[in-house]
Amino acid sequence: MSMKKLYLVILISIAASGAYAQNSSCAQAVRLAQSVYDQGRLHELEDIINKALNNPNALCEQSEKVSLLKLLTLTYIYLEEPEKADATMLKLLQTDNYFQINPAVDPAEFVALYNTFRTNEIYRIGATLGVNATQPNVTNTVSAVELAEGSKYRYAIAILFGASVDVPLDPTDKLTLHGELLYSQKKFNLELITDRSLAGDGSITNQFQGVETQNWISLPLSMEYKLAEKKFNPFVSGGVVVDYLLNSKIKSEVLRTNTTSIQEATFNLNPQRVKTNISLQAGAGVKFQMGGGYFIARVWYTHGLTNVNSLETSYANEQATWGQGYADPVYKISSLSLSGSYVINMFNPKKRTIKAK
Repeated sequence: MSMKKLYLVILISIAASGAYAQNSSCAQAVRLAQSVYDQGRLHELEDIINKALNNPNALCEQSEKVSLLKLLTLTYIYLEEPEKADATMLKLLQTDNYFQINPAVDPAEFVALYNTFRTNEIYRIGATLGVNATQPNVTNTVSAVELAEGSKYRYAIAILFGASVDVPLDPTDKLTLHGELLYSQKKFNLELITDRSLAGDGSITNQFQGVETQNWISLPLSMEYKLAEKKFNPFVSGGVVVDYLLNSKIKSEVLRTNTTSIQEATFNLNPQRVKTNISLQAGAGVKFQMGGGYFIARVWYTHGLTNVNSLETSYANEQATWGQGYADPVYKISSLSLSGSYVINMFNPKKRTIKAK
């Protein structure tokens, strides 16, 4: 074996033995503390446990810290030092946010002290990614020329993504306030037909074909109600959505029978759009625990309450009106969305305030 390989083996052995010694030292402290506690020598425990927890040369794993802090909390309870017991219980809950008592095994005094602390997550925060299909609901048909039968507006698929926040409103997580801040793109297709035939039989037509793309910042706020306590917790939700328009444009062309088409063009519709939009939202989904949080799958329908434009601006884009015969109909937006979110549990354990009667 070469000298370089020998040095490498020695270094690895030293590192491994050091790590083992650290873990072994903390594990020994746990066994010693448990033995001293079982023998009832409570006055010795504070010094033993604090030395183990504060020893920089013997870093403890989370489970070992929890065991030591639990023993120290029990010690302070039986030594009738409530302030120290509270402080140590708080440190235990901060060390392991998911610590659970076992009422069948844990002393009643320890269980009672645990129950005086807030131990549930106070909110969850994460990210959302999804898609939506948007359909305009025309409330006032406006056209630069008379439209023929077969003219229609069809949904198109677009993306949405952003941040998600959940706030549980009760310890059982039955009611949850859900909010999101999303970048939401909405698209729909337009197919507007004009009959140019003298007989009016549709043999000669102009077909305006376009795609309108709108980019919004959306703020949905809803209340979720959990239907059952299962692995995949089903829920229903309802709420309101406030949108702010970033930009809107339409890309279109006109196909003409027996003659050349009108070249494809893109028109800016920002001046014709109302910047804010308000909608109602209803949905359903499932959520299940994953790691330190939840994965949430949701489907929801959004129904626009306000028009995104007005009659006064229907002919405002002269390039679209005179170049391609397009006038802006007045409409509201509805969409069906599907999304997946992952939210992380955020804790802030604290002693509950007991109100004096």
